[in-house]
Amino acid sequence: MKSVEHIKQRLAHCQALNPRLNAFVDMFSEQAMAQAHACDAALARGESLGPLHGTAVSVKECFQLRGSKSTVNYPPLRNYQAEVTSPLIQRLFDAGAVVLGKTNVPALLADAQTFGPLYATANNPYDLSCTPGGSTGGGAAAVAAQLVDIELGSDIGGSIRNPASFCGLFGLKPTENGHAGDGHIPPLPGSQTGISVMNSTGPLTRTASDLTRAYKVLFQPDWQQGTYLPVARSQVKPATLAGYRFGYLDTIMGLQPGSEVQRAMDTTVADLTARGASVKKLSLDPQLARELLSLWAELFGFMMGQSLSWPVRKVLYWRFSKLLKSSSLPAGKALRAGLGLDLKRFSRALSRRQEIIAEINRCYAGVDCVINPTALGPAFPHNPGHKPILLDGVPVPYVDYCFPFVMLYNLTGQPVLTVPAGQTQSGLPIGLSFAAGHHQEPTLLHLAQLLESAGYRYHAPDIIT
Repeated sequence: MKSVEHIKQRLAHCQALNPRLNAFVDMFSEQAMAQAHACDAALARGESLGPLHGTAVSVKECFQLRGSKSTVNYPPLRNYQAEVTSPLIQRLFDAGAVVLGKTNVPALLADAQTFGPLYATANNPYDLSCTPGGSTGGGAAAVAAQLVDIELGSDIGGSIRNPASFCGLFGLKPTENGHAGDGHIPPLPGSQTGISVMNSTGPLTRTASDLTRAYKVLFQPDWQQGTYLPVARSQVKPATLAGYRFGYLDTIMGLQPGSEVQRAMDTTVADLTARGASVKKLSLDPQLARELLSLWAELFGFMMGQSLSWPVRKVLYWRFSKLLKSSSLPAGKALRAGLGLDLKRFSRALSRRQEIIAEINRCYAGVDCVINPTALGPAFPHNPGHKPILLDGVPVPYVDYCFPFVMLYNLTGQPVLTVPAGQTQSGLPIGLSFAAGHHQEPTLLHLAQLLESAGYRYHAPDIIT
């Protein structure tokens, strides 16, 4: 099919479904058709515009594209239009991708669901009464509903992995790779910040092959800026799943997944074992886990606060402290400390972080990948009040439900692959996450191909039939 015809169909699909999903908040229809015509003109000359020639792509609203809005659903940026284009978006253009528009996000990207004061609430394609996750929630909904093939997302606290899990997608949070020059908000425009900690940018897709294509385009080395540089590290790429040594971790500080996610974990462990893989259970020392999650909150506070005024930081703390009071995570005081922007404290936190990373690496020694739940359960009903979420009939604090297993790998900076691993009885997707050693993205992308071939794959929601 020619690109023009293909993109026309995608845009018509968006027009039909987006009013129900609120996945897109800004459409580039005319620009997308111009790109599609350019793709067909190149093809007529016997040329390709690149590895993403004619591929329908969306980008998270937080990535700046010159002349388009990047409000991050935050009222002070209501009228902000980007003056620059993110180098990652430019790489998509340069690879021949057709960018259909920008996707919905929560305010300041700081939630595990996607709603806020400026944009309508994003809905999950598998159940419109549920969230698609956050903060890459609109993008996950767009990919799952087949509006686009690839979403460019970002992740500092599960913002790629939770949406991928809730929407039945492949998602990749690479080894910590966020940079101040990514054209990503936060930090707020004009703040001239130069520090990025725990943040990663990465793709969400329906297929393992698209995940690999997107990753290779987005993260080629930039020798001029010194970003996305290659690391010579051995990779694990066996011919079959039998060649992997898996560990699995299903509890942190006594927090365990609900029955449906646990069933997916147990089924996956049994399946991989039956296929000849080595699988063993792992555990984290509770004190180490407490310190790890507390340190995540402190560094998150610093990252969020570095470009915000003190009154806004106080409001941010007030908003999160109410959630953290009901949580079992030891994060309230740490978040407040981070938002205080004390340089010496920040430096000490970075030093302790390196010690914890080394300790986690020792815990994971002897395995190639570690299987984890993503959230404690599947996508949950829209919850703007952040009330406890029912899990097997028991109310679980919002923070506990959404964050412990994803925070872990933002703090350690390891790459994580999220994979479709079945559905609940009501038809909601469940995604499991596979963590590998730093800079072992090729290992995870190879694993994604093998898992997809073994049946771990996207299943279309009823909304598109």
